Amino acid sequence: MISADFWMRCAGLGLFLYGMYIIEDFLKQLEGRSFKLFLQKSTQNKFVAIISGTLVTAILQSSSIVNLMVLSLVGAGILSMQNALAVVLGANIGGTFNSWLIAFLGFKIDLNMITFPLIGMAGLLMTIFKRKKNIYKISGTLLGFGFLLLGLQFMKESMNGVLKHTDLSIYLHYNRIVFLAIGFIITAIIQTSSATVVLVLSALYAKLIPIDIAIAVVLGAELGTTIKLFIGSIGGTAAKKRVALGNNIFNFSTTFLGFIFLDPIATFIQIVIGIKDPIFLLVAFQTLINVVGVLTYYFFLHYFGKFLETRFKEINTSALNFLPHSVLEISTSALDMFNKEVGFFICRVININLSAFQIKSIEKIDAQFEQLLTIENQTIESFSHAEKYNRLKKAAGEIHAFYAKMLEKESNPTNIASINVLIESVRNAMYSAKCIKDIYSDLVELSNSINENKYNLYLQLTKELTGFYTALILIENNTKFNSQINNIRNQIKTDFDNKLQLFYSHASDKTFAAKDISTLFNINRELYASYKAIILALVDYKETSLNNKMLIK
Repeated sequence: MISADFWMRCAGLGLFLYGMYIIEDFLKQLEGRSFKLFLQKSTQNKFVAIISGTLVTAILQSSSIVNLMVLSLVGAGILSMQNALAVVLGANIGGTFNSWLIAFLGFKIDLNMITFPLIGMAGLLMTIFKRKKNIYKISGTLLGFGFLLLGLQFMKESMNGVLKHTDLSIYLHYNRIVFLAIGFIITAIIQTSSATVVLVLSALYAKLIPIDIAIAVVLGAELGTTIKLFIGSIGGTAAKKRVALGNNIFNFSTTFLGFIFLDPIATFIQIVIGIKDPIFLLVAFQTLINVVGVLTYYFFLHYFGKFLETRFKEINTSALNFLPHSVLEISTSALDMFNKEVGFFICRVININLSAFQIKSIEKIDAQFEQLLTIENQTIESFSHAEKYNRLKKAAGEIHAFYAKMLEKESNPTNIASINVLIESVRNAMYSAKCIKDIYSDLVELSNSINENKYNLYLQLTKELTGFYTALILIENNTKFNSQINNIRNQIKTDFDNKLQLFYSHASDKTFAAKDISTLFNINRELYASYKAIILALVDYKETSLNNKMLIK
């Protein structure tokens, strides 16, 4: 039968982790623009960057928040490799502040004098002032801190029970590397070194383990902290992977040296620094190896950054298919590739707009792009609609960037006029996709509704959309082109007006709730706008292609 002490220890760990989660959750507001600007401005100098990383981590009590934010800033190109590494190194020092706080408050003060009033007052304030944003967030942070301390108290008390009923001496003869591995595994699982340190401090306080074993476990926890940053870099840019690698190298090297010279360092802290209390000795050891490690790396940070920049080649993540192979210096080649890229972009927009209605295909959108569209569909098959849309936005942005470069080199007025029309085509196509994206959640609701009226309306919209794109795709560049386009325009205007009248009749007879009526009007408006925009995009593209004698086959 599992003892009550075991469950108390589990409850303590759970409360501690939950307290950490609450604190992080309420402090995540700092991940906004102001926090990003602070990091950007305070990391221009590597020494200041280290200090900033230390202070911010000490305040947030979580190196994970800081490190993951650094990854995002590096990925966006806001932070340089060297300065990002400096912040990450500082975060390693700042992460030990939590250990000092726990050592002082958790083991040298009667926690009940703090914990119960803190939880009680914070809970009351959160309930009373739940509409007062600032008070609510401050109270939530205090509540998290209260749970953290309560969990610590439970773990301390449970360790006393272990001391009475368990003989751990039979395990203490194992090699220290076993305990280092234990610290690594625990931290990798629970994703926070603070909880591992608390468990070790509690065991040390109850005199269950000697100081050298405690230090070995904490060194393992230092390694375990690298896991979250490593996971955060997976699938990211090469810059993100370099920062994660830099943090891993730092932690592995400091842990290795700390483990090898464990006894001399512990003796140095006891004799030279004068810290003999095992609780503070452990925390001082953790802090010292991080400080010495950062000071060592500081003088080689430039070379370390250069070394990391040679790691992980940046994979070409361009969302385009033709322009990456174009030659700007050859005007006709650039214009040809630009024309094809715009044509393919319009096809991609049509493809994604259709997929919003769960329509995989209707007709060949364009024979010359058929194979590319097959590859594109395989790439985005598992994407959500939002991810598909963001991929389109990336492609549009790259097309605009290429357009700007073309304008700098192009001198032929005819060619300039052509690319201006083509870029307008891209803007209209992108707007068409945006209109569908804005109503996507409403479309999903209609398609999944058990209300027959709603579901039938979804089927009607799907039928209209299928008819629209079928007619649009089948239009050829010929003498009847303009008349065919006008027929389609007239049809979508008629459909739009008919649905307006239908929705007003539904509002009158209360077939739908008032909220649903508003949603239906919004869907009708956005669909109509999407149709008009894609027509404009296609007209501009086909007319320009005809003028440049690059007809779609």
